[in-house]
Amino acid sequence: MEKLLIKDPDQPIQTILLKGDVVVVGRQRYCDVVLSNSAVSREHARLTRATKGWIVEDLQSRNGVWINGKRIEKPTLLRPQDSIQIGESTLVYQVDASSDSPANNSDESGSILSWREGELDKSLIKSQVGVAEPGSSINLGSGRFRFHTLDDYEREYSLLEDRLRVMLNFARILGKAEDVVDLVPRFLSNLLLLFPQADSACVIVESPEDGGDGQSAWKLVDYKLRNESSNRPFRVSRSIIRHVVATNNAIISDSPSDDLRFNSSESVVSSRIKSVMAAPIYDSVNRKILGVIQIDSCSSGVHFEDAELKLLVVVANQIAVYWENQMYRDDLAEKKAAKRELQVANLVQRGFLPSDSPKIEGYEFFDYYRPAKYVGGDFFDYIPLSDGTLAIVLGDVSGKGVQAALLMAKLSSETRYVLALEKTRAAAMARLNQTFYGKWDNRFITFVMLAIEPETGVVHIFNAGHNYPIVSKPDGSVQRIGEGYNSFPFGMVQDAEYPEFVYRLAEGESISIMSDGLTDAMNADEEQFTEARVVDALQNPDSLDAARLGRKLVTEIQQFANGETQTDDQCLVVLRRCVQLNASGTADDFAEANAGSLTRESTLGDSDVR
Repeated sequence: MEKLLIKDPDQPIQTILLKGDVVVVGRQRYCDVVLSNSAVSREHARLTRATKGWIVEDLQSRNGVWINGKRIEKPTLLRPQDSIQIGESTLVYQVDASSDSPANNSDESGSILSWREGELDKSLIKSQVGVAEPGSSINLGSGRFRFHTLDDYEREYSLLEDRLRVMLNFARILGKAEDVVDLVPRFLSNLLLLFPQADSACVIVESPEDGGDGQSAWKLVDYKLRNESSNRPFRVSRSIIRHVVATNNAIISDSPSDDLRFNSSESVVSSRIKSVMAAPIYDSVNRKILGVIQIDSCSSGVHFEDAELKLLVVVANQIAVYWENQMYRDDLAEKKAAKRELQVANLVQRGFLPSDSPKIEGYEFFDYYRPAKYVGGDFFDYIPLSDGTLAIVLGDVSGKGVQAALLMAKLSSETRYVLALEKTRAAAMARLNQTFYGKWDNRFITFVMLAIEPETGVVHIFNAGHNYPIVSKPDGSVQRIGEGYNSFPFGMVQDAEYPEFVYRLAEGESISIMSDGLTDAMNADEEQFTEARVVDALQNPDSLDAARLGRKLVTEIQQFANGETQTDDQCLVVLRRCVQLNASGTADDFAEANAGSLTRESTLGDSDVR
């Protein structure tokens, strides 16, 4: 049987049986082997059972794993009597061929407790209290203390003073402890000071492992013997622990050796426990038991009394409050760390978006981007093409949050790649669809591309299931363009084709593309802004420039939402062709025949309009 002998400074040697196939060593209480010194990482090392024995590996710990004085850089096979240094702890690997040795039948720190024995004989319970019930009181028994002589009074008064000092020390321990692993060893020593008749104390917590038959598994975090040189084996009264967990009662049980159902494989008679006291560590916020404190006395004729039970409940409540606060702090720290990571992700994602608008004579640009969360799935870009045109693209990935943001990053790089690779814009659109088809957890992307010829004002429009572009005319009218020239979103249908719609943008006209986060913006009454309101906001009889027209739409949406949190990303791009002045300072008469929509197929190098 393989085992580890754990040697800690100023602590008795512990023996850990290597059970199962994987054993994790660290400071966290869910680890299989818990080492409570500050030089140990939360998850420090992992031992894995292999054909030739046990292999140990460093889990990227701060201080490393050392075998026989040499730090390991890769998984290493252990040999009998190897000395493993982890922090301030020394673990000696031993192989015991005897399967009947006492160590093989004992439950040491870190072992999983099973629940095979029957219920506790309730006639053995001397007194108990329901911890989770407000106003609960102890069921007083015959052991209730009464002063009989002056000497009795002085002894009890002295004991109360000692206990007060110990309780104050508990408060200091709770204030300094970094976590549960750091707390338990120190507070166990104080438990033995608080209960001078106790011979041992231990703390048991719920394990992340499954105990089977729908039962939770529990493990021994740590224990303390008053007489560290004693050969007395340490045992956990399993049926008492189970009773405490099931009823949420703190109890005293006298002479548990009479209960032959404590452990069917090894009777408590062998450990000579005469009196046991146990109390649940109860999380009143989440209404669950975090652990159990057990103390015992094996001295004949020494029994715990109701006053001790009440005091143990007070201690358990203190520990519960600390653990509640610790879990709250851990949760808060995790949320803060996640928030910092999302803030960084937000900066990274904005790096995929254009930092400046294009500078093209005769044209104005405005863009607006606001994710619903720290990161979003909307995307836009300005991409100069080899034929002198400028592609303006805008996409909307289905879904929100990190997954959508990652897909958005993929879309950003793929769009530039396919527009440089393919000979036609239609082929580039088809290539993008194939890139996202059948992947990415069946997500899809709506997408629109405008390719503008600056000299002529001709705009080549391709639409993959997106909102139609909207043209704002100088006379105040508004027109949706490209209706009927639409196809499936990227990733939805294999081998989809994307027809081209061509529109000549007249001087003074603006064209706007946007994600549905603008049309679907909601107010407190869950009323949507709607496309009709968007169209009204984009009326431009005053010939507003692109920036003022775009801000006008955004402002109206914000006023409509009135501070209500939005559930969808918002993205908007506005392109406006400026009015050119002639030598006399008046605008050229841009013939009506030269404006409007045309439809044709074009290559990336073809810029004329037939």
